[in-house]
Amino acid sequence: MTAILTEKNDKYHIVLNWAQDGKRQRKWVATGLSVKGNKRRAEVMCDEVLHMWRSKMATNPSDMLFSDYLRQWVETARKTISETTYAEYKRNIENHLAPYFEPLAIKLAELTAADINEYYRQKYSTGVTANTVHRYHANIHRALKDAVKLDLIPTNVSDKVTLPKKKRFYGSYYVEEELRRLVTHAMGTKLETPILLAAWFGMRRGEAIGVRWSAIDFNMRVLHIRGTITDKGQGTRSENLKYNDFAKTESSIRSFPLEDEHLAYLMRLRQRQLANKELMGNGYNQDWTDFLCVDDLGNLVTPDYVSWNFPKFLEKHGMRKIRFHDLRHTNATLLLNSGASLKEVQDWLGHMSVLTTGNIYGHVLFREKKKLSSAMCGLVGAV
Repeated sequence: MTAILTEKNDKYHIVLNWAQDGKRQRKWVATGLSVKGNKRRAEVMCDEVLHMWRSKMATNPSDMLFSDYLRQWVETARKTISETTYAEYKRNIENHLAPYFEPLAIKLAELTAADINEYYRQKYSTGVTANTVHRYHANIHRALKDAVKLDLIPTNVSDKVTLPKKKRFYGSYYVEEELRRLVTHAMGTKLETPILLAAWFGMRRGEAIGVRWSAIDFNMRVLHIRGTITDKGQGTRSENLKYNDFAKTESSIRSFPLEDEHLAYLMRLRQRQLANKELMGNGYNQDWTDFLCVDDLGNLVTPDYVSWNFPKFLEKHGMRKIRFHDLRHTNATLLLNSGASLKEVQDWLGHMSVLTTGNIYGHVLFREKKKLSSAMCGLVGAV
């Protein structure tokens, strides 16, 4: 079965085509969407209608193609996962998994570990990394796990697949002098507040941009992280831009004490934003008035803007290239070097486990171990 998006009387329609008993069949489905300004929505609806009708046509759900099952599964799973996770799963399925398995016409009930292994082998041949293969596998494994729960298949064949070892990524970081230079150059730019929040508190990009004035208690001198800004989904980044009233994980929901320097900056920033709002009047964007990271017109400093402009900013000022996320690594490394414990840094960064913190910042801990080793040699003496 195939689905084609077509225009009729200034409205989008979906035309389904399939073979039945040796004859070609066709069905028109009205979307109710006007042609003007609705192409992306119509394309999404076209995919959803195709998957729904493919499921209806299958006499036994386990007889459906594996590619069709993946498409149906991700729409069902959408209710139980975050919107960003759904967007990633759907993108992987539509751009990578389905285009490979669909031409092979492999049914859900006939899928083998060898089929999955061959898919990964072909991906490797195109230069895909082990970490990316792990992401594809996460999609496949979860989808098949749900198929087992629904008694569509007896076992999860992806359990038999041997995955390559993921390559651990070690982020870079700035030393104190570099960080001070960065902060100095950032003042007065749109990157000023995101950089300061990441440098001061080790916030993730979405967390920094998602800090709200209503989450700051000036009397108690506390800043709370209760959510994050995301821009992933089925539309454009601007269409998907929204505040999620939850953090990456439960451990990411945390609070920071505010020192005099923090409070002084935040008060100046607040006064500056109020002055801009009064000056611009109706030209000021009212959608993001509760957020710290906005420009002079009230527009949110988006995650996309930060990612694209941070490296350009570093190059402009002749600074060593790092990622914006490496400011988080910088924060943690400087804290560990100043004597903070691994557990303290775990809570500060919002890691779920102290093991995560240890794995990421083992290089810092090793330097501390060398100090202990040298100290013990001095105590024991030469032999």
